[in-house]
Amino acid sequence: MTRRTMADWLAGSHARPEQVRAEWRERGVAVLPIGSAFDAVRLPEQLVHAAVGDRTLGQAYTDFALEVHLDGPVIHDGHGRNYYALVPAGTVAAWRSAAGVECLGLGTHLGVPALDVHEYGPTHPVYWAAVGPQPAYCDPASVALLVRIGAARLAEAAEAAEAAEAAQAVQ
Repeated sequence: MTRRTMADWLAGSHARPEQVRAEWRERGVAVLPIGSAFDAVRLPEQLVHAAVGDRTLGQAYTDFALEVHLDGPVIHDGHGRNYYALVPAGTVAAWRSAAGVECLGLGTHLGVPALDVHEYGPTHPVYWAAVGPQPAYCDPASVALLVRIGAARLAEAAEAAEAAEAAQAVQ
């Protein structure tokens, strides 16, 4: 899907596509309804960083890893500390929530950045972490796998911290 086509697809999810385009031009972000053109899986930052590896490698590394692993559009909300993987509309019906992850569908909205906003900044806290090639969605199975990996790594880290704390208490 080309950027122009993707912009049309995203704007078309709103009752007034021209309003979406104006908001992208003026503010760099537009609030779009979820559930008709796409659903969105909300992924806590901590879970994403655990899944893709070392946070100290920086945001560019995390964004690249998401593009490789999810192969679809992912939005990062730096203020809210969440990522949003865009998945096919209707995914919410089959999604099993876990580890603070939720699939958002009809009745919810999402701040979607203009397609040229690819980095976090003071004027653009919401940006595209990954745009991805065709198809226009992340594969829900890939998103679920990322969630399982992140949750397992967070659990391992918590167990290691508890063991270290217990060992220190014994001393």
